[in-house]
Amino acid sequence: MSLEEPSSRWATLPNALSLVRLGTAPVFLRLFLTGREDAAVILYGAGAVTDFWDGYLARRTHSVSKLGTLLDPVADRVFIATLAGALVSRGDLAPWLALSIVGRDVLVVAGFGVLERRGIGRIAVNRTGKAATATLLLGLSLLAASATSFVEGDGARRPGALATTLGAGLYWIAGMMYAREARDRLAEVASTYHLVNK
Repeated sequence: MSLEEPSSRWATLPNALSLVRLGTAPVFLRLFLTGREDAAVILYGAGAVTDFWDGYLARRTHSVSKLGTLLDPVADRVFIATLAGALVSRGDLAPWLALSIVGRDVLVVAGFGVLERRGIGRIAVNRTGKAATATLLLGLSLLAASATSFVEGDGARRPGALATTLGAGLYWIAGMMYAREARDRLAEVASTYHLVNK
């Protein structure tokens, strides 16, 4: 089986890691909002590491699955939204910035749903999207770290804010690239339909 042909298996180690990442989100949120920021950030870091390992193991062991191609990006989105929400609640992240991040995700997920209902395959994550996610996670993690005893003063706050803003910008650029590709695919399907039904 090639990596381009995801299997229908669901009981794989990469999928288990994605589920673990999803499971850490509410625990992180509770810890972070109840004054246990150090433990919360350690847990978040451990969860973030699984984002690398699930993809690496899926490719390395040829265990890319249909569930995994859905579960991994969902876990990423939940992870980012959870941290953004926690930071907003503490006043460490501007609400408008958090809304722009979460709003973009809602639009992309809705768009992918439209494509799937029309029988069009999922659009692959592009390099800009990967860079955006990595930059966002870095920026949000730095902002979270600034609330812990691991970082003295505001040393992580400014670079965290800059990385988060940059990541949000890249996020929307990637989103527009997905939208353009989705438009082209829809036009191609419509054109094929008209040719077949002439």
